[in-house]
Amino acid sequence: MQHYCSNCKTYTKQQYCPLCKNQLSQEAGDNEYYPVYETRVKRRRFVQRLVLFIAIFAISTSLLINLLTNSDSWWFLYVLGPTLYALLTINHTILSRAHTGSKVILQVIALSVTLFILDAASGNSRWSIHYVIPFLVTLATLFVTIIVLRKPMKWREYIGYLTTMVVLGFLPVLLFLSSWSTVLWPSAATALYALLTLIGMILFSEKTMKNEIVRRFHF
Repeated sequence: MQHYCSNCKTYTKQQYCPLCKNQLSQEAGDNEYYPVYETRVKRRRFVQRLVLFIAIFAISTSLLINLLTNSDSWWFLYVLGPTLYALLTINHTILSRAHTGSKVILQVIALSVTLFILDAASGNSRWSIHYVIPFLVTLATLFVTIIVLRKPMKWREYIGYLTTMVVLGFLPVLLFLSSWSTVLWPSAATALYALLTLIGMILFSEKTMKNEIVRRFHF
């Protein structure tokens, strides 16, 4: 139970303020130390658990109905992909205090997996691998690059994430070389953009950043 001093704007368990020595109200305040923060943390954790439970309920229920009604068609994949993506978006991208760079990378990975699942469920025409995933990687790399350029003082925080996006930029080419993708130009364009981003990082960065890039890529 805390008493509030309106002069010093502090909370204390004592009847007298330790700073101004004024006698405080006999009625205890409603606030504890860091009350707002604790309330927000508890509320956020409750929402995260609630979202997780709803996701498990939706996936398990749709799977059970799919198995009992028509096991020849796996239509529950239409529920699985978007539900998992919504779970990650709400619990990590929106509610967590994770770094923006990690949120961008996880969004790219999660959205790519979701679209791949939907692609497989709709006939496996591989439109996700051919076009959408290369476009997502390019867009995310551009987004992280813009953040680094707008906040040069925080480049150390983002250099690891930007490096990861550059590496992911060559993934579509690997998918093409392994015959998962049969459309070359989106994969080639993504790899070229990743390569240009890497060259730009080396040419236009400061010496300390340049040394960090060289160290990470072992040039």
